[in-house]
Amino acid sequence: MKRIIAFLTAAVMIIVLSPAAIAAPGELELDGNFKTKIQYENEQLTGKSELSLEALTGEDLKAGFSITGLNRNFNGPWENGGIISVDKMWLETHGPLFPGTSSFVTRIGGLGIAYSPYTAIVGENGISVDQINLGPASLGAFYAWDGPTSTVQGARLSISPVDALKIQGSMVKADQMYYDLQAQITPADFMRLSGVYATEETEQEHALKVDAAVQVLRDLQIRAGYRDITENFSPKYGDPNFNDPKVPYYVPGQKGLLAGATFKQPGLTVEGTYTFFNDQFKFEAVRTLGLGDINFDAVLEGVYRAQTSEMGNLEAGVRYKAPNGLNLEVGYDFIVQQPSAAVELQMTF
Repeated sequence: MKRIIAFLTAAVMIIVLSPAAIAAPGELELDGNFKTKIQYENEQLTGKSELSLEALTGEDLKAGFSITGLNRNFNGPWENGGIISVDKMWLETHGPLFPGTSSFVTRIGGLGIAYSPYTAIVGENGISVDQINLGPASLGAFYAWDGPTSTVQGARLSISPVDALKIQGSMVKADQMYYDLQAQITPADFMRLSGVYATEETEQEHALKVDAAVQVLRDLQIRAGYRDITENFSPKYGDPNFNDPKVPYYVPGQKGLLAGATFKQPGLTVEGTYTFFNDQFKFEAVRTLGLGDINFDAVLEGVYRAQTSEMGNLEAGVRYKAPNGLNLEVGYDFIVQQPSAAVELQMTF
């Protein structure tokens, strides 16, 4: 079955991306993202490039692939020997299985499952169905291979009986069973409550996360939360750095309360969070300044450790987005007494 899926995916990809298909006007659209960044930090110059590409043909049929491996240290050799590798390729269609029935999404090849960063970020080869809508409920399921003889499978159920309430439950079967339950409640425009509970069946490890945010004034939001994440919570398909490694979804070992506030005005944002479980205060202030026709952001961020009365981190810098698309950053780390700089260029097509 695995070889059949791989063969079908490759065959259709070749057909879709063939010169004949590309030559047909209006038949093929390409979507993708290319990002490259050069960074100087800790006396080391590094560079990283990422490329993803997706081809869209017809109205409801997609064929895509992603490319990885374009990473290297500028003062060292290319990672992976400089070999550019195709990370995954897939076919995806949106439509009904039988005439007159509801439409849903079917994907064959490299999957893009993102039920939950706690238990279910799956990109292995297989087959998935999603967006099966039944009134206020939505269903999804997948079956994939994570090795020559091992598989991973899972399903999700989302329910939103009213706009103010969203609930999703998911399960994944891999080396053991993993369960995840998420809920979000918006009782009023100025208030948002959310919670997550994820657990591993065999080891009985778990992650509990509860957050509340209230917009008390037009410019001021206050937040509170609770974390209870066991030391060994590490689901096989969990990805705490999903989408943004700077803000992980969970950190094993955290247990306790946190509180914070965000103050926003045009051109100014000040944010701070105090975590009681490790007695740390994390803060960031961003001020937009103008110099003639040039607007840039001045940033100050750091971490204060209340238990030892010392700064764990303190950085200041400037961010600027040029009209030609370049993102420029310069900064200084007062703790390690080292400057940093970065140049980033991103193109979406």
